[in-house]
Amino acid sequence: MKRTFAFAIAALAALVSDQAASAETCSGWRSTCLKRGGAEFSQLCESKFGACMSSGCFTEGARYGGGTHCGLTRK
Repeated sequence: MKRTFAFAIAALAALVSDQAASAETCSGWRSTCLKRGGAEFSQLCESKFGACMSSGCFTEGARYGGGTHCGLTRK
């Protein structure tokens, strides 16, 4: 049981670090937005992406905490 728990923790850590690495860019956050909201949110995600390309900051939707992530690579 301890091994299963350790494996689960390691898998979760890998997943979180992978998401964080891919979300260090505006396009990474756009991808995250599209995955979360699907096609019905594509206009919103594109709007947030455009703002991010101008400012280097991406603000998540309220459903996901509304956090603002700045200092992103503009690509």
